[in-house]
Amino acid sequence: MKISTRAVMGMYSLLWPAALPALALSSRLREGWRERTLSKVHSGPVDIWIQAASAGEAFLAREILLSLPSDTPLRVLVTSGTTQGMDILSRTCEELKPQKLLDVEHAYFPFDAPFLMKKALRHYAPRLVVTLETELWPGFLAEAKKQNIPVLLINGRMSAGSFASYVGIQEFLRDIGPKKILALNGKSTQRYAVLFGHERVETMQNIKFDRCPTEAPVLPEDHPLSRLLGVGDEVLVLGSVRKEEEPDILETLQILHRERPKTTIALFPRHMTRLDFWSKVLYETGLPVVLRSQLTTAPAPGTIILWDAFGELGAAYSLASAAFVGGSLKPLGGQNFLEPLIHGLVPVIGPHWKNFDWVGREIVESGLVCEVTDARQLARQVIVSLENPQPKNAVQKRAAEYISARTGGTAQAVACILRHL
Repeated sequence: MKISTRAVMGMYSLLWPAALPALALSSRLREGWRERTLSKVHSGPVDIWIQAASAGEAFLAREILLSLPSDTPLRVLVTSGTTQGMDILSRTCEELKPQKLLDVEHAYFPFDAPFLMKKALRHYAPRLVVTLETELWPGFLAEAKKQNIPVLLINGRMSAGSFASYVGIQEFLRDIGPKKILALNGKSTQRYAVLFGHERVETMQNIKFDRCPTEAPVLPEDHPLSRLLGVGDEVLVLGSVRKEEEPDILETLQILHRERPKTTIALFPRHMTRLDFWSKVLYETGLPVVLRSQLTTAPAPGTIILWDAFGELGAAYSLASAAFVGGSLKPLGGQNFLEPLIHGLVPVIGPHWKNFDWVGREIVESGLVCEVTDARQLARQVIVSLENPQPKNAVQKRAAEYISARTGGTAQAVACILRHL
């Protein structure tokens, strides 16, 4: 039996009187509580309301805001649900202050209680609502439809799991859903089209590619790391290694020390709290180790440099002969493997890189990234990379071409926003 949208929203509304007191117990949600409950609001009306769920979406919002026309008067409210997102939006608003015709305010996103969304949308009265990636808040969408406010979903991505859960409420979602969806190429486009209808969905490039540098910063000749990772030395960087990967990395280090004893290895734990573990286990295993803070000149070839300094991973990549990027041997989402790539290294990663799957499987298929499954494969692939290094300038050129071919999402998004204003 089909349940009407009105009935669904009625049941949804009944959840909120009990939910709000429970949410008040969360220390995370107490941050910005007055804005989340609309006891504090900014001035309205606005032309555009952009909702960016967290940090990742806030960076996308930043690209859109910086690309809006500077010669047209526009008032924009941009919201987020997390402190990380709010920090990014705050910095973006500061950047935009010199643009006198573009007035941007940032605030915490209200709770999705229908009575709060009714109040918020009436107060801010946006001409257009823009949501980013996977934002499908029923209270927000249903009230926007009631008030005849068009909604765009931009940079839309949808996982197989989300799609499976949404299929069961497909008719409801189609009734309250966005007027237009710019979805990422591939399966996300297909999934949104099934849920909302092909006529509402267009394909776009991922805005994240517009944020990717295609050239690495040039390291000054007198940079301190140039003395530690000497020119001509064979250097492997193990970057952003996570706690869960430590047994695999230790096994890799033992294999490498046995088979390539002259290779200097720069080991960067993702979290400094793991330095004591690494100091102890490397000493107990008999592997030669020194803290980066103890070095003023290059160590003997074959030394493992345990990195206890912040902010030097990029510079280390620029001086390295090969690199592994952590967070990927175990299901941890992966870390940024594009950084060593633009420095001219073909990075080795594990099979778990969900956080960067937007880059596309083609990056592995093209040979710009090497994927391995375990410590032994990692050691073997690193040895291959060290024995047969690809010219850095050639790798940089191919990486720049890969990224450049996928840019343009921001311009497409802004054009869509301006068409619907």
